[in-house]
Amino acid sequence: MTQQSERQHYGVLWDVDGVLIDSAEQHRRSWQELAAENGFPYSDESFWAYFGMRNADVIPRMFGVTGPAARLAALADRKEEIYRALLAVEAAPLPGAVELMAALHAAGYRQALGSSAPEKNIELIVRLLDIGRYLEGTVSGESVAHGKPAPDIFLAAAASIGVAPAHCLVIEDAVAGIEAAHAGGMRCLAVRRAGIADAPGLERADRLVTTLQEANVALVNQLLKVNS
Repeated sequence: MTQQSERQHYGVLWDVDGVLIDSAEQHRRSWQELAAENGFPYSDESFWAYFGMRNADVIPRMFGVTGPAARLAALADRKEEIYRALLAVEAAPLPGAVELMAALHAAGYRQALGSSAPEKNIELIVRLLDIGRYLEGTVSGESVAHGKPAPDIFLAAAASIGVAPAHCLVIEDAVAGIEAAHAGGMRCLAVRRAGIADAPGLERADRLVTTLQEANVALVNQLLKVNS
């Protein structure tokens, strides 16, 4: 078996926000604008505390709004409208992300996106970064029963590419994502959020890097115990 054919039995599952794209500021501004539109309290501290979770989990925690369901859905939809409008004119990949994805594709790894984001956001980012040719699956938090730190998103992403969870590496930037990866029986490579030197909890990952420019196929081989 060649090295490339062996890697077809292994997968790399990517989070999106903060890993592929530096969109934290757009998310922060969209939550802030949503709060202003509705007279809700907002703080950057609460934003970072719930960053990486699904909107359905964030809204009750950040704003204290628990229902009815139609109102929660409308608030979530409005937040994402604001976010996509900002992203469409400001999107840029994080250093090393697309390059690593391309190298892993060339090496034979199967790859998918597993994000808490709505499907429309994922589709927009795939188009803006032109990375569709490297991917074999995408999974949105909208399509699973439980968001991170539950493992549902990554288990569904692994299934979408036909790879056993134990043969998958998750690339994440949030503690909830690291916990989701480990809960699903997967290994995790964590990358620090752009511009944030101290992010407690990221050291729980199997490896932590400051930027994905520090990561390469050899590191992924090592973390998944694949012959290089």
